[in-house]
Amino acid sequence: MAAKKDATNSKAPDINCVIFDLDGTLIDSVPVYFELMETILETIGLPPAPRSVVAEFMTGGGMAVIERLIPENLRHRKEEIIKEFLVVGRNTSRSTFETRVKLFHGVPRLFNRLVGLRIPIGIVTSTERLYIDRKLLPLQKNRIKEHLDVVITIEDAPRKKPFPDPLIVCSERLGVSAGKCVYVGDSHVDIRAANAAGMMAIGVLSGLDDRETLMAENPHMILENINELIRLFS
Repeated sequence: MAAKKDATNSKAPDINCVIFDLDGTLIDSVPVYFELMETILETIGLPPAPRSVVAEFMTGGGMAVIERLIPENLRHRKEEIIKEFLVVGRNTSRSTFETRVKLFHGVPRLFNRLVGLRIPIGIVTSTERLYIDRKLLPLQKNRIKEHLDVVITIEDAPRKKPFPDPLIVCSERLGVSAGKCVYVGDSHVDIRAANAAGMMAIGVLSGLDDRETLMAENPHMILENINELIRLFS
């Protein structure tokens, strides 16, 4: 299916639920992630990571990504270094997410609109469940966390994005067929997963990937940010 150009004036088709990615889509955490990674790697004595590597880690690459950053002369300490990474990351991210990560403009209004229309809301994220509470803190502070019907973390499906599994699990738990769902995300893995699941795929330019990268995955539309999505439900 050919992607439309910034189809912000389009009306949503027969949509019975809306599912969101979290980082870079609902919460403005991507710049913070890059700073966090720089701090963590410096603290544990590893070289800086290219942006592409950090992006891979954020989209579910996991510790295999970090292993690649360990120089050959430190490979014998691999397990120790990974443990250090996890400890430093856990301690550093806790305060950072509490104080610096905010919701994108328009998210509370959008959620309230969806609730008013009785459209269920889900989240599918590559975040581990251990960290999901701190990630959802901006929603809690704005009193919209209660509007979430389902939150799917990386442990909840056999395969992670870009496979469709977590999106399908979310739609099943919402009790809505995948074809009646829209999935909104900021990266190519989000668009690829949504298309594979048979969902309406919407990209937003507020996170990891640029327009060209998102367009290559054939989304149904691309929006500048999440605030524009409310036009589909006016």
